[in-house]
Amino acid sequence: MAEKTNQTKENNGELNTPDFLNHDFFEKVLQNDEGDKALKIYKLEIILASKPGEHIASIMFKAIIDYISRGRKVTGRRLIVKTTPVEEGLRKDLLKEHPFFDREIEMYTKVLPEMKKIMKSIGDDEEMWGKIVYCCDDPAVIILDDVTMSGYSMDNHLQNFDDTMTILKMLAKFHAISFYMNDNKYAHKLDLTKYEAVLSEDLIKNFQVFFEGFEALKEQVDKWPGYEKVSKTLIDLNTKFPERLTKVFKSNSDFSILCHGDFHVRNMMFIKNGKSIEKTVLLDYQLSFWGSQAIDIIYTFYTIADDEALARRDELLFNYHVYFCEYLTRLGCLKKPPSLLDLNKEILDNGAIDLFMGICCLPLFRMDYSKTDLTAFADPTRDGVTAVRRMAYSEAKTVKMLKRVLPELVHKGILY
Repeated sequence: MAEKTNQTKENNGELNTPDFLNHDFFEKVLQNDEGDKALKIYKLEIILASKPGEHIASIMFKAIIDYISRGRKVTGRRLIVKTTPVEEGLRKDLLKEHPFFDREIEMYTKVLPEMKKIMKSIGDDEEMWGKIVYCCDDPAVIILDDVTMSGYSMDNHLQNFDDTMTILKMLAKFHAISFYMNDNKYAHKLDLTKYEAVLSEDLIKNFQVFFEGFEALKEQVDKWPGYEKVSKTLIDLNTKFPERLTKVFKSNSDFSILCHGDFHVRNMMFIKNGKSIEKTVLLDYQLSFWGSQAIDIIYTFYTIADDEALARRDELLFNYHVYFCEYLTRLGCLKKPPSLLDLNKEILDNGAIDLFMGICCLPLFRMDYSKTDLTAFADPTRDGVTAVRRMAYSEAKTVKMLKRVLPELVHKGILY
């Protein structure tokens, strides 16, 4: 029997390794992956791959495995394992009601392979996602090769203009391929339009702790001289916001695409050349759905771009549009893409995402997480999350950003 160690020793039961993640399970996974029924594991180590509360819809582990296959000794193969919360609580209830894992399994086994095939057909060999090794819906688990072994690493810092633009080009390509696929259903049998947004008004109301922050922000804004108009607009947002946000996720147009749905810097890994991004892989497709380009783009503005890049959001959008259209031309897409004017209108029409990202999310992405207890999000309560938000909204760099962003949202007619 293989030696097994387990370093998930936190007190929270959510972080204990599920019983099924054992020697026999991983041996079968690797036997199938290597095509070798005689493969034997002689060492297995399982450690946490994320901090408590970092991922709402899953728990992530890293399996480090030594094994022998066909007389070849393999040491230190690393796999990323995503599975569902096992402890009773808000997160487990969330997953009972919504098909996050089913959606991601379909993305990795059907949609992304078809996208890769299309890319290869025009000579594009860019690797934009990792390799899936195993998936199952009972127990719910997805196993991926750990791309750190290929030199990728996380960089949770917000990115400068050039690196944000590099990431937006990848997004434009992802969007363009799905736009092309939908226009060529006779050749690509996948119906991407069947992937509806998981987000609904009921979900927002039931799990509103993730979709608020307006009262905590108002407490902060009330301390700023000259921001009385902004403060006044925040009063009724808790009641108005669920319906407004739901409309965005239900919106469709002739220019709809496959949204990643959770497009932020912590769902990416990078290879860098010096300080510049050279390669990017995109992770986590649990929220992918057919909808507006505006959603992923606005995510980029607030959860990837640093202050300087966000101040140049019109320029980022212009370059995204250029690359989106260029890649469609490269694919030979016959359907006319949206004009830049169409895209700007789409951004304004879906302004509730600006509110969600600019108010509910932006401060959290600018926090110093070394000083923050993320367990408030592991089993979220309103008081716990509000305390984190108050801390986030009071940080000097966040205050500076909000003082610029909030009036812009008022002037665009989005913050009302």
